[in-house]
Amino acid sequence: MANRGPTYGLSKEVQEKIDQKYDQDLELRLVDWIVAQCGGNMERPQAGKHNFQHWLMDGTILCRLINSLYPRGKEPIKKILETQMAFKQMEKISHFLQATEAYGVITTDIFQTVDLWEGKDLAAVQRTLMALGSVAITKDDGHYRGDRDWFHRKAQGYRREFTEEQLRQGQSLIGLQMGSNRGASHILFAFSPQESVGPDCRPVSGVCRGCVSKHFGELNEMSASKTTVLQGRLCITLVLLLLAVRCVTQQQQQQEVTQTKGCGFPGIPGDPGHNGMPGRDGRDGLRGDKGVGGEFGAGGPVGKDGSHGEKGESGAVGPLGPKGKKGDNGERGPPGKMGPQGILGPTGLKGIIGEFGPPGPRGPKGDIGPLGTEGHQGDVGTQGDRGIQGPLGPPGRVGPKGHLGVQGPKGNMGYRGERGVRGETGERGQKGDTLVIPKSAFTVGLTEQTKLPTPDVPIRFNKIIYNQQDHYDPETGRFTCAVAGAYYFSYHITVFARNVKVALVKNGVKFIHTIDIYQSGEDQAAGGAVLNLAVADKVWLQVVGGELFNGLFADEDDDTTFSGFLIFGA
Repeated sequence: MANRGPTYGLSKEVQEKIDQKYDQDLELRLVDWIVAQCGGNMERPQAGKHNFQHWLMDGTILCRLINSLYPRGKEPIKKILETQMAFKQMEKISHFLQATEAYGVITTDIFQTVDLWEGKDLAAVQRTLMALGSVAITKDDGHYRGDRDWFHRKAQGYRREFTEEQLRQGQSLIGLQMGSNRGASHILFAFSPQESVGPDCRPVSGVCRGCVSKHFGELNEMSASKTTVLQGRLCITLVLLLLAVRCVTQQQQQQEVTQTKGCGFPGIPGDPGHNGMPGRDGRDGLRGDKGVGGEFGAGGPVGKDGSHGEKGESGAVGPLGPKGKKGDNGERGPPGKMGPQGILGPTGLKGIIGEFGPPGPRGPKGDIGPLGTEGHQGDVGTQGDRGIQGPLGPPGRVGPKGHLGVQGPKGNMGYRGERGVRGETGERGQKGDTLVIPKSAFTVGLTEQTKLPTPDVPIRFNKIIYNQQDHYDPETGRFTCAVAGAYYFSYHITVFARNVKVALVKNGVKFIHTIDIYQSGEDQAAGGAVLNLAVADKVWLQVVGGELFNGLFADEDDDTTFSGFLIFGA
C-alpha cells in the first residue's frame, strides 16, 4: 500500500462508508473463483480485506485471470513481468482494466487503479470481478472454470422483426408524444350537405337532424368551458410579467444605490471548477443486517448410493518448487591427454644465395716460433764477377717481431662475385598426408528459464546457436580448449530490471569486466577479448557483485549471447 497518512473529518467519514460496502463473504467466493480459473496452482490469501488487497495489488494474478478467459495464443496480455517496482505493478493493473473492458464489462463497473493499489475502494474491485465473472458465464465459450452458481447470467437482447404491412399500419396511429385524442368527435363529418332527408326527419344515411342539433349544443358547451380556461391562463401570464418587470426595476435601483456609495461593479465571473469524480452506481446500497436463522427441519431418509462417477481429468501441473541450495565447488579434474602431433607440411623451395658480406676484422697475430742455431761466420772471399741473376730463392727465416705499426685506413668493399651454377634438382619426395585445418567455434544464448542467472558461478547458456565441435558444455557453462592457439571471445547482453556486472574468466582468473547501470526500458552491454589458450584451458562468463547485478534478460524478442572462435593455432 502507498505511504498515505490517516484521514480526518469528512474524508474519514466518507472512507468509512466506502469500507462498509466491502463484503467478506463475497471475498471468499471471488478467491475460490480466481484460484479455480487460474488452474489451482497458486497460494490462497488469508481472510481479510488487507490480505485480499496485497494478494492482487501487484497485478500478476489479475493478468493471469483475464488471460485464462481467452483461448491459448489469443491472450490480450502477452508478457507478464515479475517485478517489485511500483509503477510496473500499477501498469499491469491498467493492462487488466483495459482487457476487462475489451472483454465486455461496461465502463461503470470497472474500478480505478488507485482503488486497488492504495486500497481506496476495494468494494469497487469486488464489483469489477463480479461483473467479469457474469460476462464469462453469459458468453459460455468453454473457458469459464468454477461453479456456475457463483455469478448470475446477464439478460440477452430480444430483437423483433416487423413486416412492411405492420410498419405501414403503424404510420396511421397517433403516438402519445403528440398528445391525446380523447374526447374528439367526428359528428360534423357524419353527413354532407348533399344528403337528402327522408320522411320522419331521417336522412337517407340514417342520421337524424335532431341528433345533429343536440351534438352542436354539446360542442358549444365545450367551447365555452375552453374559453374560460384560456382566460384564466392569460391572467396568470400577465401577473408573472408584472412581477418580472418589478424585479428588474428593483435590481436597477440597487445598482444605482451601490454606485452612489462608491462601490464598483461586480467582478467578472470566475472560471468554472473542474468536474468532480464520477459517483458510484447508486444501486450498490449498504448491506442489510443478517437475518435470524430458521429452525432446523427434520432429517430426511438416507438416500441410496449413487452410481460410480467417471474418472476426472488429470489436474494441472503443480508449481515449480523452490530452488535448492548452492552445492560445493567440485575438485578440479585431471588434465586431458595430449593430442596427436600435427602433420609436417611440405618442404619449401631452396632460396637464392645471398651476397658476400664485407671482410671481417683482422685476427690477432700468432706467437713467434723458436730461433734456429747460429752458424760460424766464414772468411771473406774475393769479389767475383757479377753473375746472371738467379731465380728468386725461398723466403728466409722470419726475423724478430717488430713494433706495432699505426692502423691503416679501411679498404673499399670488394666486387660481388659471379653467381654460382644452379645445382641439379633433387629427387621428388613421397606424397605427404592431407593438411587438416583445426576448427573450434561456438555461439550460445540465454532463454526465459536461464535469464537472471545465479552470481559467482559460470552462466549456463542453454540456447545452442552453433556448437558443431561440442567444445562448449551447456550443462556447466564452460568452454574447453581442444586446439591450442589464439581465440576471440565476445558477449552481447540485454539489460532489464536490474544492473549488470559480468567478467570473462579463464581458469578461475578474471580478465575483463563489463558493468551497466540500469536506467529504464531495455539497455544493451557488450564486451570481447583475445586470449591465448592451451589444451584443456577453460573459459566462461559469470556474474560478479551479487544478485543486484544479474540483470541478464532474454525472451522471444530479446537475446543475450556468448561467442568464441579460434583465430590461428599455436
